[in-house]
Amino acid sequence: MNSVFTRKNTPCLTEKLSVQKLLLLAGVATIALPGAETLAQDTQKNQETETAREAITLEPISVTAKADVLTGGVQINQEVLDRINPKDIKDVFRQEPGVTVSSPTPIGQKVYVNGIEDTKLAVDIDGARQVTKTFHHIGTAIIDPELLKAVKVETGVAPADAGPEALGGSITYETKDGRDFLDAGETFGGYGKLSFNTNTRGFSENLVFAVQHEGFDGLAFLSNDSGDNYTDGDGDEVIGTKPSLQSGMIKLGYTSARGYRVKVNANITRDRGIRPARPNFGGSSITTDSPGLVDYERRSVTLSFGDETPTALWDPKISISYTDTSLFANITNTPPPVRAAIISDITTINGKASNTFTVDLGKITTGVDFYVDRGKGGPEGNSNYKETVYDIGAFAQARLSLSEKARVSFGGRFDYNHLEGNEGSTFDTVGVSGNLNGEYDVTDWFMGYAGVGSAWGGIPMTEIGVQNYWIAFGPANAWNYDNLEPSRSYNAKIGGVIEAGNFTFDGNLYYTKIDDSHDVSSNNRGDQFDVVSKGINASARYTFENGFIRASYTHSDVEVDGNVPTSTIAYQGIVIGDLFSAEAGYEWFDLGIRAGITAEAALQNNDPKKNGADKLDGYVVTGLYAEWFPEFLPDASLRLDVRNLLDADYTDRANVGYDSSRYVPYSDPGRSFLITAKYHF
Repeated sequence: MNSVFTRKNTPCLTEKLSVQKLLLLAGVATIALPGAETLAQDTQKNQETETAREAITLEPISVTAKADVLTGGVQINQEVLDRINPKDIKDVFRQEPGVTVSSPTPIGQKVYVNGIEDTKLAVDIDGARQVTKTFHHIGTAIIDPELLKAVKVETGVAPADAGPEALGGSITYETKDGRDFLDAGETFGGYGKLSFNTNTRGFSENLVFAVQHEGFDGLAFLSNDSGDNYTDGDGDEVIGTKPSLQSGMIKLGYTSARGYRVKVNANITRDRGIRPARPNFGGSSITTDSPGLVDYERRSVTLSFGDETPTALWDPKISISYTDTSLFANITNTPPPVRAAIISDITTINGKASNTFTVDLGKITTGVDFYVDRGKGGPEGNSNYKETVYDIGAFAQARLSLSEKARVSFGGRFDYNHLEGNEGSTFDTVGVSGNLNGEYDVTDWFMGYAGVGSAWGGIPMTEIGVQNYWIAFGPANAWNYDNLEPSRSYNAKIGGVIEAGNFTFDGNLYYTKIDDSHDVSSNNRGDQFDVVSKGINASARYTFENGFIRASYTHSDVEVDGNVPTSTIAYQGIVIGDLFSAEAGYEWFDLGIRAGITAEAALQNNDPKKNGADKLDGYVVTGLYAEWFPEFLPDASLRLDVRNLLDADYTDRANVGYDSSRYVPYSDPGRSFLITAKYHF
């Protein structure tokens, strides 16, 4: 049995969709393309390098089912995404152990890894760093899953090249390229996809165009969701849940004859609609908390360079990104009652340059990265609060096979962090992070693994949307930076993998502790917590003929300062308890049909009673799916998904507000039939 520590895909970069910045990136790309060709010509003249290119291949060091994540992590590929047909990020992770997503609407969805909010993880989309500090009632995973090609989650212990601030791990979202839709020799293709949801009585439209010619490739993507508020399992309409997510993406790439590849990616995601005053809650008992307009928009541009035919000494990845995230939330609140809207605008520039060296035992990746986060916002009419944070890091990560049975991954990084406060104060801090993971094949069918790590989190940027609101209370409650300290995490996991014939199993125990975890929604930047999460993640799969059965289990205990966390706490963790999921699927190739059944379950949880709240009820939710690929129309498919088959009236375990006297949690959608037609051209 062999499982490999292989190089994580290096993130790309992002720029704002202004004419000036697009022209700037276009200029950089114009310079980079001929530069890459020149370098390739020089390399061709060097016989030794040419010989090395022929000798070194891109084959993994050994065989693995999770090529790009450490054992015990989560990897979702295009095949899985096609099978589950996700409508939002919640669907993407629905069957994955250790990963839960809050809220049934994209605008409020936050990802929790082992119960820890993803604001404590290093998160990127095609390398573009995600800074989710607009407003703590807004989601942190507002992504159209139709864009995705792969998702990779490092749970707890993260490698050094995952990026800075990986306190509880990392999440990497990778989107599709034009080349993903075209075979060799094809110049044009794509698909159109139309879905209808009987619960929302709304349509979702997706359109993709892909081209390639003589090394150039391109992709244009458009997506739109519409409909009405859904009804829950009790037949009640849930206000503020109308689908309104819109996405667009353009990707341009060039691959030279020598394998050098330059890529530019520009994308935009927007969700605009009438939502509850605090969009992650289903409602409020506060009379002035009436629904209002919430307008969220994220724009980014990414430029990246790499070599698809690397040598032992030359396997570069270079990227630079610019992302602008803006929020307008028209809400009312007391005090003061005149407050009508929260405005946030956050820009981040991040870059990374690395090279991977192939040695006798495996691969060693070294490099540097940086980010600059700038935020401005506050209540409408007084939205001039500013804060800036930048970080410069250097890292090295080795992934080695010590023998046929033993593999090890270890690395470290150094970060310098600088914060500029609104009132002129500055903070300069430095820290180191380290990790060590090992695997050993005890038998032909059992592999044991373990990992430990400590990640330095520095001082993150504050939540921009609430700043001047706190200052409006008066000098006694003005924002301050007293007692502000950098955060640090300690992570460990131990587990085993069984591969016996058609049966596979992966299970582990994990522990995460974050010291001085920042509450960036507080008016006192020095408000920090100690957060602990410990538990079990396990998954199993059995394949037979043309089918499979899979199941997963998660048990997670989260504490904040030694207490059970309330669901309304921001930027920390939530109560998870015991969660189960299962899926069985089968394909009839002669009929062109694949079908399956899914199930999710949560056990009753009494932890909220320790805070004087009601217990969390258990629930069971089932679903069906069937997809037909007609022989007489080979480029088309027709699919039916039945979500919440038994029309259960339930609140997902990760939804917030269940323990609050002021807010109520979202009830999830009742029975929904999703009819999807797709045509490739």
